[in-house]
Parts: sequence; structure tokens; C-alpha cells
Amino acid sequence: MSPTSRPRIAILGFSLESNGFAPVAVKADFEESYLMGGEQLEADLRAAHPRAVGTLTGFVKGMDESGDWELVPIAVAATSPSGPVDQAFFGEVVAEIEERLHAAGPLDGVYIAEHGAASATGDDDPDGTLFAAVRAVVGTIPVVATLDLHANVSHRMVDETDVLIAFLTNPHVDQRERGLEAAAAMRELLAGVKTAMALVKIPLMPPSLTLLTGAGTGRPYGDLIRYGQTLLGPKVMNVSICAGFYLTDSPKGGMSVVVTTRGDEPLARELANDLARRAWEDRNRYVPHLVSLGDATQRMVLASRDPSLPALCFADCADNPGGGGRGNTTDLLKSFIDAGVRGVALGLFNDPALAAEAHRRGVGSRFRTTFNAKETHALSKRFEADVEVVAVSDGTFVGKRGASNGRTLTLGKSARVRIGGEGGIDIVVISIRQQCTDPTTLEHFGIDVAKLRGVIVKSRGHFRAAFGEFFRDDQIVEVDAPGLTTQGLAHLPYARIRRPMFPLDSHAEWHPETA
Repeated sequence: MSPTSRPRIAILGFSLESNGFAPVAVKADFEESYLMGGEQLEADLRAAHPRAVGTLTGFVKGMDESGDWELVPIAVAATSPSGPVDQAFFGEVVAEIEERLHAAGPLDGVYIAEHGAASATGDDDPDGTLFAAVRAVVGTIPVVATLDLHANVSHRMVDETDVLIAFLTNPHVDQRERGLEAAAAMRELLAGVKTAMALVKIPLMPPSLTLLTGAGTGRPYGDLIRYGQTLLGPKVMNVSICAGFYLTDSPKGGMSVVVTTRGDEPLARELANDLARRAWEDRNRYVPHLVSLGDATQRMVLASRDPSLPALCFADCADNPGGGGRGNTTDLLKSFIDAGVRGVALGLFNDPALAAEAHRRGVGSRFRTTFNAKETHALSKRFEADVEVVAVSDGTFVGKRGASNGRTLTLGKSARVRIGGEGGIDIVVISIRQQCTDPTTLEHFGIDVAKLRGVIVKSRGHFRAAFGEFFRDDQIVEVDAPGLTTQGLAHLPYARIRRPMFPLDSHAEWHPETA
């Protein structure tokens, strides 16, 4: 530890949610998303509109407001959910972090901003591998990590940290608050508080559509998280209930309960077991309710023809880039086009070749084009259409709502193209794959969401935090269409998960005390 009262805190992280059935994530994916270290990282963390996620900026703010300290920027690598990370690149990231930690000099603590659901082509638990590598370099100083609530938590991740803090909300609108909480925990640890942690793994792997945390019927996960927060107090520092990511296909998959106490290990274990038991007893409530492609199209046809009906928002859940989807399946779009619906916008369609073509031809041009002309994945079908270029952009602007509020968004070279003329179907085409979570990504291209009859979002649930301004829950239609983020677990070729696992094994029996 440093000899002064000004603690030196290293900041680092690796953020990837791995879909085991999606294409491998490579270095280029991180380079176009977020790959920063040293002075560049610190500059972004302190920028007015950073690209960094809210946990990082929240931690910095919390440390700034709670006393003197020195930020020691190490490295952060992050990208949109993809397949397993390339093992060679992950090895490079770990090696760079180790090297920078060694070069940093005496440290008093480490903050790790992690997602927690990564897999690598040669490692089922890269998150745990990174945590262990950090611990091996820094020794016994405090290590605090934040996690997405879809994290697949391993015993190694718990063993190598002092506190794990997961999001409490889905959509994840509390990222900044969890960063602030991590800073408060760091201050406690620096003051000499010792923690005890307990982890219970539950053989329950809920589909992501069942994991909304807002109040209401049919939301068991939110009920469980809210109950967990009632346990906080002088003895209990943190309760994190991570649902896991059902698409990772990893031995560490499934729901996890992590309880951190101020030195009371038996209490941590008792509370973790109780929460795990409650989750297991509620397992049959984690059932998604989807609308077929045909029924969704018919609902849009009616809304398109009858302005007295409410506008609708269609979540193309199975093609969610926020879960590893390609963001360019065409089944729902093609169905709407064939049905002749009008007054619809789609965001965001990942097709760099089409975006580039729109830029070359310019605003006002009309031409016949092929969607997904250069896409190779079988689920990303091609189709031809006559389009008009309505707007183009470099795709860089500041988000205004939800988890994007105040952050610099980078869509890459992008365009608004229209099918069917004025009042037809507008499509925002982007070059950097990501889900549609903020209406600003449509408004930036001149689309007035309030005047639309329908919106298609390539997203599973995060859009709700921002599009709720325009659509009530009963105006949101979750569509059962093809894609890499399907909610139908029985259709997925799992090979690495632990078994039995509910709901795949519907008659599974489990008790936390004997786990």
C-alpha cells in the first residue's frame, strides 16, 4: 500500500456477455467498441459525455465525492454481446493488465468493471481468470468488482475479490448507482472493514424475457431482488442476485446468489441459502410469453389502418444484439413489408455495406439494394427492396434516455433508408452492431417516434427504460421470430452447461443446504 493518506486505486475491466451460439468476438470488435488504457482511459472517465458505462463513471464520481484519492487507469476492454472471446486476444488483455499493474507502483485498491458472463474459446471462466491474475499481482489489497445482473458467477470470481456488486435493475438503469456503491464499499475496505462472502449456485437458467425487475405480476426476479435489498444493514454490505445468461453455454451458468457481510460468514451463508431457496420455489414463474410472427404482423396491420388504435412497439427479441444477436434478421421486417403496413420505423439494423452504399449515393437517392448482401450467418437472410436515402450520419451523438443518458453513442457510418415512400417503413442502418435502447437513435435521423404507428426494436428489454415515454406495457409486443437470442431454450444445442438445469430439466430437484 502507498505510504500516504491519498489512496491509489487502479481501475480496469473486461466486459463481454458471451452467447455460445454466436460468432467469436475478436480484437476488432473491442477496438470499435471500447478498448482504452492509461491516460486515454482516464480522459474518457472524466469526460462530460464519456463512452464508458455508468459503473465506471459512477465509481469515479463516488471516489471524488468521498475524499482524496488517485485514479490509476489500467485498461478496460468492452464490446457488445457476442460469441466467446478469442482466447489469444483475451490472453493479450490479461497480459497488458498484469504489465500495467506491475508498472503502476504501490496500490491501495483495485476496482474492476466487469460484465461477468464471458466465455473464451479456451476458457469457460475468463472473468475468474482475470480476477485471479489481478489478485496475484496486487496481493491482499481491497478488490471490488461490479457485475451485470446477467453475470454467470463462479466460485473463483468470489474467491479472488472482496466485494461483488451486481445491478439491481433490468433494464439496467442503475449502473451509475452501482458504481457509487462500489466506491462506498472501497472506502469501507480502505478503512479496515473485512468482508465475508457466500455464493450459492442454483440450477435455474431463466430466459432473459422473464427477468424484468419492475413492479408487477409475472416478474418474480424483481420481487426476489427487492426482498434481498431488505436484508441490508450494519452486518450485511451487499446482496447480489445474478440470473445468469442463458445463452453462454457454460458450466458456471445459472442463477447465483452472492451475499457480502462485514465479516460474518455464517450469516452470509444463511442469507444466501434462504434467497436461493426462494428463487427455486418460484422457478415455474419464469415463463416467457411471446407473440407469433403472424399474429404480430396482423396486430401491426390493424394499427396501421386504424389511427384510433394505440401505436405498438415490437421487440424482435430473438435478434437482440444485447445478447449476441446479429441485429439484422429480416423475418419481422419482411413480414411487415409483405403485409403492406405503413408508419413504422426499425432500429437498429446492422448492415455496414448498406450504410456505406447509402453514404456513397447520398440523401435523396433512390435505388434497389440487397439487405445483408455481405452477411454470412444463415439466420440473417437477404432480401431486395427499393429504398430512398432520407438521412446519413457518422453515427456519433449523445444519448438522452435510459442507460444511454449522457453517454456518447457510436453507431458507425449510418443512414436512414425508407421503403414504400413517404409514410412507409423507415430503417436506421448502422455499422457498429448494438441494440436499440434509446429513441434518440431514431430521432437523430429525423424520425418523430410520437407520430409513428409502430416501432420495431432490435432489443430484448433495455428499450423499455427509454421507449416507455411512448409505449405502455400493453403496447409492447414481444415477437417470437428466428434469431441467435431465441427464448426457446429447448431448441438450443447446449453442450457445456451443468445438468440438471431448470427449465430444460423440468423435473429437477434441488435444495440449497445440500448444494
